[in-house]
Amino acid sequence: MRNILLTLAAMASLTALGARALAADPPAAAAPAAAAPAAGPGLDLINQRCIFCHNTAQIFSQHKSPAAWSATVEQMANRGAEVSPEEMKIIVDYLAKNYGAPAAAEASPSAPPQKN
Repeated sequence: MRNILLTLAAMASLTALGARALAADPPAAAAPAAAAPAAGPGLDLINQRCIFCHNTAQIFSQHKSPAAWSATVEQMANRGAEVSPEEMKIIVDYLAKNYGAPAAAEASPSAPPQKN
C-alpha cells in the first residue's frame, strides 16, 4: 500500500512539473502545410504523364533552372515517358515558373578564363 501511495505521489509531482513546463514554454506552432501546386495545363500534363513513375512530391521538391528542367524532361521522354514535344514545352514552362532554381543558383559566377 505504501508503494502505491509513493507511486501516486511521484506521478502527481511529475504531472505538475510537466504542466508548469508546458505553461512556461508552449509547443511551437505546427509548420504550415505545403501550398497546393498551381493549377494549369502543366500540372494537368504532369498528373497525366509523369506520375506513372514519380509522385508529385518527388517532382515538386526539386528546384531547377529552365535549362535543367528541359534536360530532365527530355531525359524522361528518352526513357519512355509518352510526351509530345509540345507537351514537353508546357511541362518545362510550368516547372520552371513554379519550381525554378533560386536566383542565387541561377546567377552563379562564370568560370574564370583559361590561360594559354
